[in-house]
This record gives sequence, C-alpha cells and structure tokens, in this order.
Amino acid sequence: MTKITILTIGSRGDIQPFCALALGLIAKGYLVTLAASFNFADFVQELGIPFAPIAGDFRQLLSTPDGLALLQGNTNVTLVDDQLRWQQYYDAWNACQGSDLLIFAPLAAWGYHLAEALNIPAILVTPIPVTATRSYPFLKFADASQGTLASYFNVFTFRLVEFLSWQKSRLLMNQFRQEVLQLPPLSRMGKRYRRSHPPHLSPLPVLNCYSEAVLPPPSDWPSHVHQGSYLFLDNSTHYTPSPELQSFLQAEPKPFYIGFGSMMACNPEMMVDAIITALRKTGQRAILCTGWGGFTTTEVPDFLYVTQEVPHDWLLPQVTAAIHHGGSGTTAATLRAGTPSIVVPFFADQPAWGKRLEQLGVGTAPLSFAELTAETLATRIQAITDTPSMQHKARELSRQIQSEDGVVMAIEVIERYLQ
Repeated sequence: MTKITILTIGSRGDIQPFCALALGLIAKGYLVTLAASFNFADFVQELGIPFAPIAGDFRQLLSTPDGLALLQGNTNVTLVDDQLRWQQYYDAWNACQGSDLLIFAPLAAWGYHLAEALNIPAILVTPIPVTATRSYPFLKFADASQGTLASYFNVFTFRLVEFLSWQKSRLLMNQFRQEVLQLPPLSRMGKRYRRSHPPHLSPLPVLNCYSEAVLPPPSDWPSHVHQGSYLFLDNSTHYTPSPELQSFLQAEPKPFYIGFGSMMACNPEMMVDAIITALRKTGQRAILCTGWGGFTTTEVPDFLYVTQEVPHDWLLPQVTAAIHHGGSGTTAATLRAGTPSIVVPFFADQPAWGKRLEQLGVGTAPLSFAELTAETLATRIQAITDTPSMQHKARELSRQIQSEDGVVMAIEVIERYLQ
C-alpha cells in the first residue's frame, strides 16, 4: 500500500486543512500519517488519522515575549531555537521512514531535505502563494503591480525571502544533512542554485490550496505550480450547541462572530473592552470565541456571548459578519459561509487577506490590531450593517467556493506524482 506522510507544524489553522487532506487520501486507500505539532495529537487521532508527534508547542511559543513580538510584526525574533528545530527535523525524519511521498507545508519546508534523503517525490502544499511572480511582492498578493521595474522587484522579494530563510537555517540544516540524512551540505545560496538537483524534486511541485475565485493564479507561474482550492474539514457533524448559545443565536439582531484564533495580544483586556464598547455604540450583539489569545472579560453584557470555540462551519453561516484576524483558514471559512468580514490582522499573510476581501467587496477595510479602538471598530461594524451589497457579494462568492472540492482537486494533483 502506498504510504504518504504529511508534515505540518504550527497552530490549529496550520493543522486542520491537512487533516481534511489526510482523510481524503485515506478514503482513497492510501496509508497516511500526519506528522504535526505534538499538542494536536488528540485532535488528529479523534478524526481517525494516524499521528506522529513533532516537537514544539506553538501555543506556548507564541505566548513568550518573542512570540508576542512576532505577532506584533517584529520578524527579527527567533521563535524556535536550534535545539527545538533539530528535534523537529529528527521527529519528522522518524515519521517519514518507509514513505513513498511526502507532503509538507511552508512551515515545514525542511521536508524537501527529508524527501531527498529518502529518494522519494514531495509536494509543497500551501494556503498562501509562495511561488515567485512578476504580479505582486511576497506576502503582498493583494497589491498587484505592473511595469518592468515592478515585475523585477516583485520576483526579487520572493528570492530574497527564500535566501534569508536559508541563511537562518543553513548551518543547522547542513549539519543535519550530514550527520543524520547522510547527504552533502548545500551551498550558501541554497537549493535553488545547487549544481545537481535530485530528479524527483526538480522541480518541486507546489499546490496552492485557496480558490482562484478569491486569488487567481498569475500567468507567469510554471506548470509544476498547481491551483487547487480550500481544504475544508467539516467538524460540526457531532457538535451540539448549548441551550444558551442556541438561544443567543435566535435573538435579534443577528450577532457578529468575533475570534482571533491563535493570535495573542500584549493587552487582550484592552482589546475586549474596545470590542464591548464598539458593540454598545452600534447596538450590535456578538459571540466572542476566546481561542488561544485569552480574549476574556470579567464584564459579560447581555449582548455578548463568550465561549472558547465553536465549529466555524456550524456558526459562521448564522451570523451577520465575522470580526477575525485574517488567517487563511478563518478567511476561507467566512468565504464559504457567505459571511462578510472585518479583518483585524496581526502579521504575515493576514493583512493581505484582509485587503483582498475588501477588494472583493466582501469585507471592510482591514483594521490593524494596533489601531483597534472602540471608535475604529464601530465604524467598521456600521459599514457592514449599512452596506447590503456586502452580504450579496459574499453569498455569490460562497456559491462559487462551495462548488469546488479542494480535497478532490488536491488528490488529483498528488496522484500525478505517484504514477
């Protein structure tokens, strides 16, 4: 039986799409192991997916001073030290033994080296565009630009990020290549400029798992870059809401959803106070999902319902709009639900998704978490309630996304590389 190992680390949003893919592959008869951050063992195994742990509790890492600095946009901090990174490499290497194909996420880009050592094909599966293009800069995919200088600059940003990422991991990875993988070290320039490329990894296939209705693929991408769609895990099948939540949803006006997933703020109490004040000013109600960030409050007015989490696929179709951080998974869930968004981005790809939703007419202008006040949030909430076209456009886009089966599309691509 063909064995496929999936490598991913990070938060719930980084793990969940790969659970959907794993279940799809298992249903097709493949032997699949999901190797992911160890603190998701129960979540993955309850879905019936074989699990292999990789070191690193990202909830704990993000709560450190360096983690909080990273969430505020400081990319110069080191979230994962060399000792932990080495253990992650080693855990993943053990999990991959006997595999016929590796699938890995951008945060587990070292899967490339493991596939080389095993002499097997690999596929990079990504929720954001990571392939160089002349159309837009790295992590600025909502900022399309034209002209010769802009096109050169855009490609340069992708190459620069790739180069700098390699410099940060080069010494440790080359040591791991020599001592564990029994491979020669790569040069300072990285794998792109190596003299001899492994045939099964040249080129490395890339599968983009977001809808082209949301972000069309650039015309200059090569044939080994494939366009799929969102990988949805429907986990509300066995969910039963509390009577209190059910009653809150049935009251008027229809509530907003508020949740920031794994994001954490230095002062979450101030953010929650601003949210409560904004709701009070606009006469709106909301369901606040606290997630990892500790966004709790001692004051729970009657227009606010507080809970840790509720399945997105169950809750989002029932709310007026979603106030969220703009992570790729939450963004995808709002789009499928036909729910307009107010994106409060923290870092990385989140500002770009927020801007893209605004461009599509299914969201307000993004509101940086650093600029979130009762007044700025109230303005966005009022924009949602005063713009019926947002609801209409969100429902139209939802129909398109619901017509796409991202798991089926992904498996079709994966099977091409197993032949």
